[in-house]
Amino acid sequence: MDVFTVGIITLFAATAVFYIVLFSFIFYWHLKKISFVVIPAVFAFEFLAICFLIVVIVTIIINYLPNLIRVAGI
Repeated sequence: MDVFTVGIITLFAATAVFYIVLFSFIFYWHLKKISFVVIPAVFAFEFLAICFLIVVIVTIIINYLPNLIRVAGI
């Protein structure tokens, strides 16, 4: 398995964890109308959005690193 596949699997796992957390917050919000539940949901979304971008950027860099090295002549 190459690095790109591992990155994609990691990305899908992080997305699944995000949706599990988000839907559990939504379910809890439906049961208890408490405003402090919304703030962690927003922070969880922000955290996982940033993690998504980091994983994507690192995966793209690692995937195309051999081509960049070959073009640079190093």
